Amino acid sequence: MSSAEQVLELLEQLEKHEEELERLEQEPTEESIDSPEEQVRKLKEQHSQMMLLSTQRRRIFDQLQQEITRWSRSQQPSFFGEHRLFTELRTISHRLDRLTEDSTCSICLSPWTTENGHHLVALRCGHLFGSNCIHTAIRRFHRCPICRRRAYHTDVRRIYGRGSVTQ
Repeated sequence: MSSAEQVLELLEQLEKHEEELERLEQEPTEESIDSPEEQVRKLKEQHSQMMLLSTQRRRIFDQLQQEITRWSRSQQPSFFGEHRLFTELRTISHRLDRLTEDSTCSICLSPWTTENGHHLVALRCGHLFGSNCIHTAIRRFHRCPICRRRAYHTDVRRIYGRGSVTQ
C-alpha cells in the first residue's frame, strides 16, 4: 500500500472515530428506568469508550503524521502542502479532544445533564464543571479545581448550548 493510500485510510479512521465520539456524546441515559448504581455503571462505561476512542485517535494521528512525512520526503518538496495537511490534522485532533472534554464534568467525569443539578456551569476563570460538583468544591476549597484561582458561589454561571443539552 502506498503512503498516499495509507494517509487516506488513516483519515477515514479519524472520521469514523469523530462520528463515534459524537454518537456517544449524544447518547441519552434513561434515568427513570435504571437504578443510580446502573446509571453510574453506564456513565463509567460510556466514559471508558470515549477515552479508548481518544487514545486510538491519538495513535492514528501519530501514524498519519509519520506517513505524511514519509510521503512528502519521497515527493518533490512541497512545504505549503505538507504544512496545510498538518494544520488540518491538528484541527481534527483538537475538535475530537474538545468533544471528549466538553461532554463531561472535569471533577466527576460524568456527562452533563439537564436535570438533577449536574448542568453545565462555568466559573469566572472559564473552566467548565457540573453544577453540584463545583459548588461542593467551592464550599470546601474556595478555589477553581483546575487553575486554583479564588472562586465564590456567585462566580458560577450556567452555560446554555449543545453541551448543556447532553444527558
